[in-house]
Amino acid sequence: MKIFGLSLKPELIAEQIPGKLILRTTAALDNVAELYEANERSVCFYQNKHYKEQLYSCQAGLIFVPKDFDEAELPERNLFKTDMPYAYFMMLVTKWLQLDHKEVDKTISVKADIAKDAEIADDVTIAAGVVIGSKVKIGKGSVLEANCVIRENAVIGENCHLFPNVTIYHECILENNVILHSGVRIGADGFGYLLYEGKQVKVPQVGNVIIRDDVEIGANSCVDRATLGSTVIGKGSKIDNLVQVGHNCIIGEQSILCAQVGLAGNTRVGDRAYLAGQVGTANQITIGDEAMVGAQSGVSGDVKAGTKVFGYPAIDAGLAKRIMISQKYLPEIVKKYRKEIKGKK
Repeated sequence: MKIFGLSLKPELIAEQIPGKLILRTTAALDNVAELYEANERSVCFYQNKHYKEQLYSCQAGLIFVPKDFDEAELPERNLFKTDMPYAYFMMLVTKWLQLDHKEVDKTISVKADIAKDAEIADDVTIAAGVVIGSKVKIGKGSVLEANCVIRENAVIGENCHLFPNVTIYHECILENNVILHSGVRIGADGFGYLLYEGKQVKVPQVGNVIIRDDVEIGANSCVDRATLGSTVIGKGSKIDNLVQVGHNCIIGEQSILCAQVGLAGNTRVGDRAYLAGQVGTANQITIGDEAMVGAQSGVSGDVKAGTKVFGYPAIDAGLAKRIMISQKYLPEIVKKYRKEIKGKK
């Protein structure tokens, strides 16, 4: 349950979001909650029939329900009927957070270590323990929480939010509205070595990382700098926790990388692609626009735009599922085969 400082009436919500309000009682709403934990001041949503039992016992002051929901099923509850209950509920939460947001003191802590030649714009918040190197540039409205480290010549755009313990290596670039959660590392050296005279010799990594507008990266994920050129995360893409993006990877716009994805160097991911948890790629492959890769898949070759692949190695998702279903019959097939072979001897 999330409790807000600002309360809303159902009528005000109905003015802001598309849908039809079914008002049975007056209500002052001050929180959003799960169906099972709601009280008379809560706003909830119902979309999945799996939760219908919770819906009937819900005490919320307002419930977002599907457009075709029979309002007679909940005669005592205020309902908001919409064609996308979950999406519009989350839209409400976003607006409510904005309305409820208390102005953060735009201060720079005296316990921050900031190079004299760093360029810090107006309305920037810098917490204790932050270290900012020489010639760093930070744009208006950005927030750097405790113990972030921004190394020399890095650039952070406007309205970025770096949670505690984020590290931005030298010469890396964040554009605007970027969110980096705790423990993110941007611009560590790519994993490049050459075997020379029996020893692994480090290949200098002299490129950088560029993170475009509106990217969000989850806790403890790493994006390596390019050997030459740039590793690029495209506009609006979202990266989950514990993801590894190798050197010189290019990720397109509005793509999703779920937890524990690992991209080898020089992987190309198109726009609006989806990589489920624990997907791994070989180096120098391309995953096309709007492609989908199932969980724990190993991608060893290019994936065409708009296709769905799954498995290890990743193949057409439909075929992979049929193979998996067939595997349970293998013991009986082998047993029958052995009997046939034995009978022929």
